[in-house]
Amino acid sequence: MQTNYTHDELTASIDRVLMAIIKDAIENLIPEGDLGLPYYKIKLLKDSLDKKVYVTVRRINRPPTSGTKEKPDIEIFGGHIIVEIKTKESDLESGKKQLERYLRKYYKDVAKAGIVTTGLHWVIYRYTKDKLVEIGRYKGNEKEYRSGSIERTIILEKDLCEALSNLVRNVLIQSNAYRYPPTPDNIFKVFYTVIADVSDILRIMDEYNIRNKAIYLSYKEILLRIYSELSDNELDILFATHTILQMIVNMAFAGAMGSLEKMTPLRICAGEGFKYDITVPHLLWWKEIIRSDSKAKDVISEICDDIYSKALLFDWTLPIVEDVFSHLYEDFIDRVLRYKIGEYYTPWWLIEFIIMTMKKHFKLNFNGKIVFDPACGSGRFLVRAFHEKIDSGEDPRKAYYEIIGLDINPLATAIARAEVMIAFSRIADKQEIPGSPLIFWGDFLSSEIGLHAELVDQLKVMLNKLSYLIFHDKRIMTYLSNLEQNKLLVFLSRLEERLAQIFRKLGRGEHFNDVLLHIKKLQVYNLMDNTIKYLILNILEDSGFIGNIIKLIEEYGDEIWAIPISSHIFMTFISKVRPNIVLTNPPWLKLSELPKSKWGDNVKAYIKDKIVNKYRLNIPGLSKVSMAGDISTLFLFVIMNILNKEEGYVGIVMPAEQSYSPRSPHGVGKIFTYTVLLENNAEGAAIYVGDAFKHGRNATVLVVRRRKGIDSKN
Repeated sequence: MQTNYTHDELTASIDRVLMAIIKDAIENLIPEGDLGLPYYKIKLLKDSLDKKVYVTVRRINRPPTSGTKEKPDIEIFGGHIIVEIKTKESDLESGKKQLERYLRKYYKDVAKAGIVTTGLHWVIYRYTKDKLVEIGRYKGNEKEYRSGSIERTIILEKDLCEALSNLVRNVLIQSNAYRYPPTPDNIFKVFYTVIADVSDILRIMDEYNIRNKAIYLSYKEILLRIYSELSDNELDILFATHTILQMIVNMAFAGAMGSLEKMTPLRICAGEGFKYDITVPHLLWWKEIIRSDSKAKDVISEICDDIYSKALLFDWTLPIVEDVFSHLYEDFIDRVLRYKIGEYYTPWWLIEFIIMTMKKHFKLNFNGKIVFDPACGSGRFLVRAFHEKIDSGEDPRKAYYEIIGLDINPLATAIARAEVMIAFSRIADKQEIPGSPLIFWGDFLSSEIGLHAELVDQLKVMLNKLSYLIFHDKRIMTYLSNLEQNKLLVFLSRLEERLAQIFRKLGRGEHFNDVLLHIKKLQVYNLMDNTIKYLILNILEDSGFIGNIIKLIEEYGDEIWAIPISSHIFMTFISKVRPNIVLTNPPWLKLSELPKSKWGDNVKAYIKDKIVNKYRLNIPGLSKVSMAGDISTLFLFVIMNILNKEEGYVGIVMPAEQSYSPRSPHGVGKIFTYTVLLENNAEGAAIYVGDAFKHGRNATVLVVRRRKGIDSKN
């Protein structure tokens, strides 16, 4: 007679019974027409259960290797039902307390019911109004329990099986499971439980010494450029959280593009299989590890399965809302840490206010204008500008190539890319996306201060080769120098696509000579494609370049290098683009708090050389107060330098103490901002908007333009 079961034995048996009950419930609901699920979701669930592929309906959570357990033993329907398993009847009450802890921390916006069970004893709860309310206690067949069959213990007890079946049925009918509209709020609450997997990412980082790897060091260096007060521990948490968020963004993007069920969860999280890349290499560091370590691959695969199971809860055939990731991003990052790094999204009302003010103040029409955001974050300004163009009668495909974004944060770059493509898909109604979005990764100040953000040595060699060709090959130079604004942007998009195709082919194991032959045989029908072909053949015929490509693919994977390459080229030509409109909320960082680093030193030297030395005689006290300014003012200075000289407009959000505060002349940083505006003969308005971000620091919007016919004094 058996009366003691291990936790693993109980979990395996209870899981088998629950899967059988769920399968039976779904099959019974289909002919009744009560389920209310889209047909393709019913078919997906039924087919998966028939094939015993249970990732679509449940997740068994591994026990933690250390620390406090963060998740229940079993999640059903992405956490709509959570199950805690105990080995003794006396632990049922502690099981309830565990459920309450999980609910408070992660599941409160999703869970509808909870179960605590020993296999023999069952307590079922309804979760309502932030409380677990008991709806029934049941006992299985004790004879079967003692004879060693947990499954028959449950199956032979009719009341228990009926209660479980009704619970499954009610949750499927009454909740939004498998039919959530893909809105920002829903994206956040459904995926939020995945935040518990950050601990697994941190453990892998420890075990595989990630902190000494080139990709992590690059991530650390670029974040410390503007988030100088972060500790090593905070950087680790941010890196791990951003890694999870990147996986979620990739998964949700696959859903929005209709490819969720066409690829494996691991491939989707790795950013593979998309026609146009969205992911920058930093946050796919784990691809290198799982190639050689099966244990790490198992952990990463489980996280990807977890994210996939959550993504299936959405009905992606419904119209997806732009800005779908912002709520997710803001609430995943710990509030204290988010305040410290200044990660606050520009509220929609403020974006709308800036655009409407610019239109009214300057009689501005966005049609045909190049719009640029040098600190684009999630791409909110760009998405709004895209819609403004469409509203003015512009063709979506043309408008798509007239919005440009740049951000130093790798995750922000990926989110903005996804958001812009989603915006096009929604507006263009099933038209194919024209090409790679013009969203780039990099530091807007890098070209000015002479310090580019770097990744790995192999990429640096490749970029040097590209730069040499672009600036020394007469054929390429002649072509690029004659391109108009928008044609140069299309050139960058198409070049990125071609490079991505090459990386994919090599990553799939195709021989280099076959790839080279494929490029040579490509039929081109216009000068742009012919120039791109010529450029690519030049770099592919360089053995050193190819050697570095192969090393990159072997170490990090194939689908993540085209974006850094196109971004580098964009930064090289940023002054040639000459945007007509710049809309941005740049980083806020007092110049007196610049990090003690090469980047910080270069910024100080640049300000002294380009602004202080030039104007200190004309503006008394400038040399003393310049360091009381803010990095946002330096952004304004560089923006004015690259702005279209014939017709250039800027809408920028700045700290009020650096620009304008009502009834307050104080703030020596205003002298620095005034100098920048004076330097560029700017005219316009400064509008105080108070604590727009709810973080205790007041903001002002500057809406300015160059005076027509007057060039910069620079």
